[in-house]
Amino acid sequence: MDNKAKFQIERIALFSDAVFAIAITLMIIEVKPPHLHHDATEREAIVELLQLTPMFVGVILSFIFIGMFWLRHHQLMKFMENYSTKLIMVNMIFLLTIVFIPFSTAFVFENVTGHSVVPMIFYNLNYILAAFMSYRLFAFVLNPANGIVVKESAERIDKYRFELLFPIGVYALVIAMSFINAQLAPIFYGAFAFEKVLNRKMSRP
Repeated sequence: MDNKAKFQIERIALFSDAVFAIAITLMIIEVKPPHLHHDATEREAIVELLQLTPMFVGVILSFIFIGMFWLRHHQLMKFMENYSTKLIMVNMIFLLTIVFIPFSTAFVFENVTGHSVVPMIFYNLNYILAAFMSYRLFAFVLNPANGIVVKESAERIDKYRFELLFPIGVYALVIAMSFINAQLAPIFYGAFAFEKVLNRKMSRP
């Protein structure tokens, strides 16, 4: 890798890290602290704070999900030996899905007690698009024909396909369950706990 390519790849990594960091920070900014009147009691303060519980849950959940995307992106960067305009465009489209997450998080968790399934669908569609673009980014980078990786040390996308596409199934499941009960649908994010088990079974010869 020449110095110019190394510098450009570092710029891509730094810019991407900044987008992830800003997206995570914006989520907590979306949580508006309660405005207590001068004579508010401790009980009233606690009640007001507890009303923000759905938003706190949303921030924690989305923090974990964004962290998972960042970790994948971080792992992918180590394979890059070169860059191209198309790589930058695919990466930018992926990051676009990430910057929407603070909005979709606030949208769904501020309306968690409502009867509409639209916020839950929007939230999970956001993640489906992010997961799909993460897969597309991996597929592009790991394809030796695109000149981003060294052919002799290139990893195969087959190694990562299940792990990258499994989240799409989970988010789609949550959307399907939200039509039955939007409040209980997030429970099915627990399906992520079975990812490694399923991956091992599917990788067996």
